[in-house]
Parts: sequence; structure tokens; C-alpha cells
Amino acid sequence: MRPYGAGSGLLPTRWSRTPSAIDHRPSTNTEDRSPTTDNRERSVRNRLSWARALLIFWPVIFLVTVALEPISLLAGVLERSGRARHAVVRMWSAMVLALVAPATVSGLERIDASKPRLYVANHLSAMDIPLLYRCLPFPFRIMAHRLVFRVPLIGWWLRRSGSLEIAPESVALSRRALREAVKTLQRGMSLVVFPEGERAPKGEMLPFRRGAFYVAVKAQADIVPMAILGTYEALPLGSAHIKRTPLRLVVGDPIAAAEYTLKDLGALAERAQSAVREMYERAGVAGSS
Repeated sequence: MRPYGAGSGLLPTRWSRTPSAIDHRPSTNTEDRSPTTDNRERSVRNRLSWARALLIFWPVIFLVTVALEPISLLAGVLERSGRARHAVVRMWSAMVLALVAPATVSGLERIDASKPRLYVANHLSAMDIPLLYRCLPFPFRIMAHRLVFRVPLIGWWLRRSGSLEIAPESVALSRRALREAVKTLQRGMSLVVFPEGERAPKGEMLPFRRGAFYVAVKAQADIVPMAILGTYEALPLGSAHIKRTPLRLVVGDPIAAAEYTLKDLGALAERAQSAVREMYERAGVAGSS
């Protein structure tokens, strides 16, 4: 074993040089950079990133939306099942993500698209919506908080695709949305739900609410947990600053709804959230290694 000292390779080379070997060229070592220089460069990069979001990303997304609107309207007239309109939303999502960030998906082999299922995922950002449409290769509807429907452009496409709007502050509207969600599954259409009910301001995972799992048990539709990664970094809550960052969707093993009753909704919610958290943490560790 080589000794821990000069010339061993375990100490910085500048500590092991002899006076005659000193290199007088300007140092590029980040340790020698002043905090002021680093802060200035970060500020410049942040301003350029904001400029790109406001001058390129959002205008292009708007133009793509305007270009596809006539196709969406025509699809809604010619095909009443909603599948053609869903295909247009998928096209829009693919274009948005091609501009904003690379997206990958794993675990699709666990999906049986021939059966209607309730897909549950953590909710980080409005960018979750195009990620789901881009990555899931079958028709579905989304049930989301009414605030998501107010996000420019994204909310417009949610309405075009026939998604369900839920208002947690109104018991009557929430019950009506849950009844409509049960009917959606019973008609053979899969449903995607964010059981947290809202996006967390700092990207943390909030407790899963029971309402989504009431829908699954009532319709006897299996639950498929999914983990979303990267969308909070791409578009945080309350910000218009779109950043280029890798996005990922991980699909987990189905949970049989037949094993639970309406009295077990709390346990079912905890099981689904544990599955989502485990996939999120495992994928995050793999991505950082």
C-alpha cells in the first residue's frame, strides 16, 4: 500500500511539488475561485435560462398548441370515443417534451392495457401531465385538482382530452367527480390520479388521500403505482421558469383492488404510497450514481 503523503497520489499534486517544478500558469482549480465569481456566473446562467424559457420555450409551446387545436377539434367531431383526441394530446406532449427535456419510462411490461386500471402517481409539477401522456401508450383520462386546469396551455389540453376536474374545497363537487371517475373505469377507460390532491411547494411527497382508492375499490379496478422524477426541477410550482432536465416515469406492480373493501382505504393508500416512494427513491439513487 502506497504511503499517504507527497507523491503517493493521495494528496493534491500542488502539495507534492518541489520549488523548481512549480507551475506559474493561472489555476483552473475550482477551489481557487472566489465565491463572488461563482455567484456571478450562477446569476448569469440563471438569467440566460429565464430568457430561454420566456423567449423560446413558452412561445414555441403556444405555437404548437395553436397549430394542433384545429386537429383536436376535428378529431372530436369525427371520433366520439375520445381516442383520436387523446392521440392529438399525446402528439402535443411529445413535442413539448422534445423541446423541454428528454423523457424515459421503465416498467411498461407491467401494464395490461386490455383492462381498465387506476394509475396513481406522485405529483410534482404541471409538467407531470405531458410526461404521462407522452409515456403511457394507451388511452386514459386524468383526474386532477382544479388548479392544474388553470395552468396555461396544459389546462386547455386537459379539458380537450375529457379529463376530470376535482375541487377538494367543495364536498359536493368532489363527490360528483368521484362518481364520474367510477363510471369512467366501469366503461372500460383507465384513469390516472394524483392521490396527494395537489402539488407540494417544495417537491416533497404529501400523504395520499383516500378518495382515489375509493374509486378503485368501488369500480374493482386494480391500482398501478407510478413514480415521477425530474418534473419539479423542470417546472416548480408557481414558476414559469422551464428548465431542461431529464424526466423519468417508473411503473410498478399492480395492486389487486379485490383484496380490499371500503373499510380498508387507509391501508390501501399507505400501500400504494409506499410503493411509489420506494420506486422514487430507488430510481433517484440509480440516477445519481
